[in-house]
Amino acid sequence: MKPVIFLTQGEADLPSVRFRVLPYVDKGRKSGNAITWHRIPKSPFKRLNLFFRLPQSDSIILQKKLLSPFFFSVLKRKCQRIYYDFDDAVWTVHSSVLKEKKDENVSRKNWKRFQYVCGHASGVIAGNSFLAGKAEPYNDNITILPTPIDTDKYAPTETPEDNDRFVIGWMGTIANQFYLLDLMNELSSLDKDVEIQIVSNKMQSFLDAYPISFDTWSPEKEVTQLNRFSVGLMPLTDDEYSKGKCGFKLLQYMSCGVVPLASAVGFNTEIITHGKDGFLIREKSDWLKYLTLLKKDKALRHKMSILAREKIKKKFSLEKNIPVLWQKLKIDAITSANKG
Repeated sequence: MKPVIFLTQGEADLPSVRFRVLPYVDKGRKSGNAITWHRIPKSPFKRLNLFFRLPQSDSIILQKKLLSPFFFSVLKRKCQRIYYDFDDAVWTVHSSVLKEKKDENVSRKNWKRFQYVCGHASGVIAGNSFLAGKAEPYNDNITILPTPIDTDKYAPTETPEDNDRFVIGWMGTIANQFYLLDLMNELSSLDKDVEIQIVSNKMQSFLDAYPISFDTWSPEKEVTQLNRFSVGLMPLTDDEYSKGKCGFKLLQYMSCGVVPLASAVGFNTEIITHGKDGFLIREKSDWLKYLTLLKKDKALRHKMSILAREKIKKKFSLEKNIPVLWQKLKIDAITSANKG
């Protein structure tokens, strides 16, 4: 039996690897399939060495990395099918990069490689409908597969520390703290009994000016940290990069029963049903409006918390997503062969 191989551009702690690759590898192995993963080396020589050493496989899932035509052709000799999986606007640059400072040469190169990889892949797996739309002109075998979340792990605490506290939380990497810039002045005008909690790997210096509590993120503490939040924030700018985001921060919040407030941008609008399981922010004043409402109305907060978690279990859980990917990769046939 030939294996299924995931190839990633980062290590195990990179969110796209941690949530879009490793859970499938783990579940696949437990079901008796030959599934493995490797990080693609940055060095061209080491990369070539890895590709030559790979065994012949049924399917290779190339995760996010935009390979050159040369490396893509080398990889294609190793398998029956290559699928391209991506959950970001890989052809452009982060929202924090000012337009006038964007490296147009890099963007053009990325866009050409994106077209090539999508056009020569056996199929494309996109994290949301916006990303799928970008790939659609180059491939007619596209599956939308949101980043899944393990709802057994990411769950509300059974014994909340303090039902009366109101904690406004944000969790993410230091690079994405950029999105908090315009929001911090609004948050600092809230009542003094409101706690603003930032959980990240590091803290940008502009946050020093605000009354926040900071906690260093770690995989061991992550669920506990999320469960301290009463509400979870996901502000975004309205641009190409942000529209490509797959809203995983919201999935984490909602799976833990944290009521989400998010900019009405991109996939956020497909995750949250406004006024039912969270709030979509269309005007700057909406942040304070809905935060104030949720702080005052504990019953509403509790109701939305329950509905938020129910939605994630129904639409975005790992168990719901596994059959979709297995069907795409024809893993059912592999499993049947194994059992026989």
